[in-house]
Amino acid sequence: MHNITDYLNDIKIFRVLDKYNVSDIISHEKKVSRYALQIFDSLYPYYKFEYEERTLLYYSALLHDIGYFINKDNHKQHTKYIILKEPLLDNIPDVLRKILALIASSHGKSIDTSIDFYPLKEKTIILKLISILRIADALDHKHILHISLENVKLSNNSLNIEIKGESSNLILKKLKKRSSLFSKIYNIPICTNCF
Repeated sequence: MHNITDYLNDIKIFRVLDKYNVSDIISHEKKVSRYALQIFDSLYPYYKFEYEERTLLYYSALLHDIGYFINKDNHKQHTKYIILKEPLLDNIPDVLRKILALIASSHGKSIDTSIDFYPLKEKTIILKLISILRIADALDHKHILHISLENVKLSNNSLNIEIKGESSNLILKKLKKRSSLFSKIYNIPICTNCF
């Protein structure tokens, strides 16, 4: 897999985010990208990840809701469209750009059907990244709940997530809905604690 940082950097990605920022969605995207990297980093010692996968997850998380610019409803499909058509992203090789769009647009209930065209090894990597993005996005559900991710740690054969905030119970419900792909792909459950 190509390294996306050969074609994309924070300056360029934030130009894209600024261009499509509505209702301050960029704050949510930044928070989700931080959460996604925290989860990824907690898994890193135990799974064979590459640096390229970490940066791909980071950029996918930053872009996952830019489709709100077109319409909140069906924003996942709009996210894919923007990533594939945005001129500021034209220097990214087509293969890598499609993977970026696939991961970013699959952060909800369904996975884009284009995943079926990838070989098993690549498909597995993509699914691992999507599952992390789904968990990270669920941790900032509603975008306004002022929840903080206090700790993420793999121990006792489960991913343990500690969150803090007044509306933690809402996040736990969303997290439970969004964790099935993660548990299936990694073959470990997610355990949560609130305080």
